[in-house]
Order: sequence, then C-alpha cells, then structure tokens
Amino acid sequence: MPDAAAKHLGGYGVVLVGLDGQAPAGAERVVGAERVDGAVLHDALQPYLGDDGPKWDYMFIDHPTGLVMAVIVDPPQWGDRIHACRKEYSDVDGNLTVRDGDVFIRVPGKTRPATSHDLANLERRRDRSPSRGAEISVEYEEKFDRVDSASVIDLLSIDIEQKAKELLKPLSTRSQNALPYSFQLDAMLGRQDERTPDQFRQAVEEWRDEALAGCRSVATEFFRHELARGKLAIRNESEQYLVAVRMQVHFPPGVLVLMASDTEYCDHGGGFKPFTLLPDPPAKWGSLSPYDFGRFAAANFGRLTAATPVAIPIGFDIEESDAGMILTWDVGDLRPKSREVAGELLAVVTDDHTDTIVAQWRVTARGVNHVFEGEVRLECAQQHGEHLTWSRPGRDND
Repeated sequence: MPDAAAKHLGGYGVVLVGLDGQAPAGAERVVGAERVDGAVLHDALQPYLGDDGPKWDYMFIDHPTGLVMAVIVDPPQWGDRIHACRKEYSDVDGNLTVRDGDVFIRVPGKTRPATSHDLANLERRRDRSPSRGAEISVEYEEKFDRVDSASVIDLLSIDIEQKAKELLKPLSTRSQNALPYSFQLDAMLGRQDERTPDQFRQAVEEWRDEALAGCRSVATEFFRHELARGKLAIRNESEQYLVAVRMQVHFPPGVLVLMASDTEYCDHGGGFKPFTLLPDPPAKWGSLSPYDFGRFAAANFGRLTAATPVAIPIGFDIEESDAGMILTWDVGDLRPKSREVAGELLAVVTDDHTDTIVAQWRVTARGVNHVFEGEVRLECAQQHGEHLTWSRPGRDND
C-alpha cells in the first residue's frame, strides 16, 4: 500500500542482482552480475510485466569485489491497478514456478503470493484513485499575436499633440479683427468666451498630459477590440462525470490576455475611435458662455443613446501579477467524453520575440481529490521575427 511503502526508501522497490543472500556471516556476499545491455534487459523483463506494468529503471554499481545491478521500481500510487504476472516461468531446478496471472507482494524480509486479504487491499488501492480515472485536456483554438505596442502608442501621441495644437491655434493672434466673423458676432451679442487665454492654454495642456498618460490603456483596448478571436476549450477524455469543474491557466510574464467582454469601448461600428476613450478636450476657444453651453447641451445630449451593455460571462476572470496573468474559468459540470468551449473571446498578445507561448493549466472538480495539470502551447500568427505594427495610412508602408 502506498502509505506503508512510503516509509521505506520513499516507496521505491529495489532488487539487487549479484548478491548471495545465503552467504554465512563474515563471508563475501558479492558474487557479481552480468553487465547486460539495457535493451536486452527490457526485452527479457517486459513479457512478464506487460506494457502497463510497474515502471522501473536500472543501474550498475561497481563494488570493489564485483558488479552489482540494481533494478529500481517506482513507488505505488493510489489508483494503481493490480499488477499480475503476464507469462509463466520456471527455473532450471524447478524451485521457482510462476504462473500467468500470479500476484506477488513484498512484506518485510520476503516476497510471497498475495492472499485474499492482500487482493482486497490492492483493490482498495485502485478504488482510492484521486483522479477517479478521469483524464482532462485543455486547448486554445487560435494563435497569439506578436505586436509592436509602441507603434500604437506613438500614433495616439501624435494625434493628441495635433489636437492640442489645433485647440491652441486661435490664441496665436489676439487681434479682434483676426478672429473669425462668427467670433466677432458672438462678441457683439455678449457671448464671448469667458475663459482667459492663459486659462484656456492651461486647460489644453492639462488635457494633453492626461491624454498622453492614458495612451497605453487605450492601446490595450485597441488590441482587445481588434485581436480578440480565440476561445479556451476543455475536454473530458474519460467516462467519469465531473461536477463543478474549475480551470486556471497561468500565462508567463510578458503575455497579455484580454477578455473581449471586459472592455470600456463601445463599438458602434466602423474603425476604432481612440478619442472616445480619452478625456474630453476643452471646448474650442471662441464663444463659450453659460447660455451657449446650455443651448448646446439641449440640442445635442438629447440625441445620445445609451451604450449597449456587454454580456460578461459568469465565472470567467483574469488576474494580473508579477508572475504573469492567471485566467480562471468556472466550467461547471463536464459530462463524459464531452468538450466545453468557453463563451469568452480572448486576445493573447505579446511584444516578446517568441514563436511559442507555453501556459500551465490546473483543473479541479468537486469530490475528486486530485489536481489535473498540463500545459497548452500557443503558436504565433506572425512569421518568425515579425511584429504587427500600426501606422497612419499613406504615411509609410507598414
């Protein structure tokens, strides 16, 4: 039994070949073993063990008085089947005979055939399998994107600087005659901008600084909006019905995993509009009186429509840490031989020069005292060394 075996050499079984166990006290016990090739040893033992038999390895020990071979057997585990001999054997003298189907156990000091009590214990060992025989596999249906996030941030910065210049342009001249006719008309009607030029300039500069600070978060929203296309899937390869299944996938540092539903951007069609995610710029310099602002609000705000709420899947979450991003999915029940696909669309992106992302997954289920573990490999959608870059149409060839 695993708990009893673990008290001796961590549960490993060791068979020493080349010793005389019957030698009297004080006599030399090393009689030597043949340095047999590993392939020959495997072919000699495997017919008796079978392909699903105990896992084993071997090593040679050069003792000063002769060669000793150690055959090392892996520790028993809860859930292991009963291993029976697969082939008959009889030695030359007839002192040892083994039949096909015989089961042996090791007790202190000797190896003997299993009794009915031993077989009951071995059946209990198998029934206590922590995984209940379940087998789980996890996959990501799409590839990841290798991006040049700096190119997106640079474009946003250029647009913000240009917007600030346009807002400040009317201040380049202070001449009343140089103002547009509509500004002069507003002045005559008593609807001049109540902000001083210095106040307006300060407001524009504060807006520009705040907008530039938000470029990275807008770039993230851009990736989420443009590149989300893949879903996670989990498959129950076994006949077991699994209840309350939860999956966690740990992505390495430098990888950004974005949920399509976890967005601040309201998509009304057309191209991505970054300025909807940035702070509102100050109203243009010119006519801005309380009267005009109220008239503008009445005429325009009434036509705005509420953003359509995005359905966020229940039980799906992403947590970011220094060790990487951890995605959690409460799958629910998983029927035998079934496959479930997450309802959440994901974007997986990185700036790193890598062609393959290896994420580690862990799956648990209610009533199963076992943690299923494995890895899922994501391949890059771009050619080796290539990054997705963005630029203004017509400005360059990217």
